[in-house]
Amino acid sequence: MNRVGRPCHYEEDSYTFPQSAGSYHSQSLHSRSDDGAPSQAPSAQGLSPNILFSAPASALSIDPFRHESLRQPTVNIAVGNEVSKILGTFDDIHAIATKYFDTIWQRMPIISKVRFFERLPTIFSNPQADYLVVCLAMNLILQYPTPGDQSMQSSSYVVVKSFINLLESTNLMSLDVVQARLLVTFYELGHGIQVGASISIAGAARCARLLGLNKKGFQDLKDTYQARVVAEEEKRVWWATVNLDRFICLCNGDSLFTTEDPQSSDSLPIEDSQWAQDIVPDTTYHTLATPSDITVGHFARECQISHLVGRVLRHVFEPASDPEFHAQEAMQLEKTLMAFMPLLIEEHSKFGLYCAALGMCSSALFMIYDSALFSSQTSTEYKDTLLESIQCSSTQIAEFSRHLFGDVAAVDFDVVSPLIPLSLYQAAIVQYRVGKQTGEIRYRNGFESLKEILGYFNRRWLIGGRYLEALLALKVDFPVTTLPLSGSYVSPSGPRE
Repeated sequence: MNRVGRPCHYEEDSYTFPQSAGSYHSQSLHSRSDDGAPSQAPSAQGLSPNILFSAPASALSIDPFRHESLRQPTVNIAVGNEVSKILGTFDDIHAIATKYFDTIWQRMPIISKVRFFERLPTIFSNPQADYLVVCLAMNLILQYPTPGDQSMQSSSYVVVKSFINLLESTNLMSLDVVQARLLVTFYELGHGIQVGASISIAGAARCARLLGLNKKGFQDLKDTYQARVVAEEEKRVWWATVNLDRFICLCNGDSLFTTEDPQSSDSLPIEDSQWAQDIVPDTTYHTLATPSDITVGHFARECQISHLVGRVLRHVFEPASDPEFHAQEAMQLEKTLMAFMPLLIEEHSKFGLYCAALGMCSSALFMIYDSALFSSQTSTEYKDTLLESIQCSSTQIAEFSRHLFGDVAAVDFDVVSPLIPLSLYQAAIVQYRVGKQTGEIRYRNGFESLKEILGYFNRRWLIGGRYLEALLALKVDFPVTTLPLSGSYVSPSGPRE
């Protein structure tokens, strides 16, 4: 062919299938040894981040990514090959999934057990890349830090993130992709990878919208059991996206949500014990407006609290122009959150369910209190009331956490939530402030107890150690409870201090 008088030579598309960039040695499934120390889940140690494709110019073949009919099969095969190297045999993957559903699934019950295990037998005979990435995310979230670890941005973490990017780059959008992103977000939150968590939740929210989950078709009553299971799974994925979005903003100190506010008529997830047994009733569910004194599942309770967290964040970071209305709104939010506190403590004591919801509720209260205490528009009389309230709340958290986590040998770290340490850190800040002001030993003891418990959390989630380091570095007498940790989010000039 000639163009503008010169011959044109076109080189054919080139592509080669992925080659292993490193050796992989099987490791035992994450478990506890006889001395109580966690062993590691299978990892991608030794794999290069460039694990997928290479396309040398000398190779003469068709580029499958430019052809819709070839794109997904190519990705399925490529991901399947790598997953088999990372996770091992079918039995290995089944053991990983079983471990996940027995442990961390209790804190993030967003995947249907029945649907997951129905698909597992075809994991290698008919590999589906999005499902395989969920398996990788399960394996990732089971991993514990080892003593001395300063970061959990491991090879396994980089590989999972790379595969998620591959799926999105090839337009493979599915519920599995959102679930994988949410599991990675949970992992990032737990290990103090705050920037990554902020980006991951934004990606999950956008992907969920592209799937239409924001339209909430899952709330319509379904005729068949299978349809009800899928609808409940979609509902839980959407709520988990909202919950993590609000919590990340709570950590970062902003109200830049990536999901819209829920409506009072939105249905809540069903009772978690039913979901665990694959029982999905065909009756009407509880809604967001369900009164606080009615018992609901722990995940549903987290949904109720996360909605209040969102309202608190808007109140603090998008304040009303009318000071009187703003003050009244603060008192109403405090009253609503305080109504949940004794209920959450009582029901956790009975059933061991609501610890994450209690943590979020406490954190929202601390944010309301501090925003008013540091406001020039708050009267001196009201500040005195606030000081008493925040002191009582922090003491309550210190005492309850000592009851829950004081005996480290009795703590099942496999199921503790990474959403708890923030509230422990905030309570410790208040105990520190009151101790400095009053000199009373009980507040010093409360501060030391909370530091010790954050050290325990660091065994499972490194965010506990991050907060502990911040407490050990305190130099002022009246630190705020809402200041994000260094590097929690990025401003145009770099990580915010």
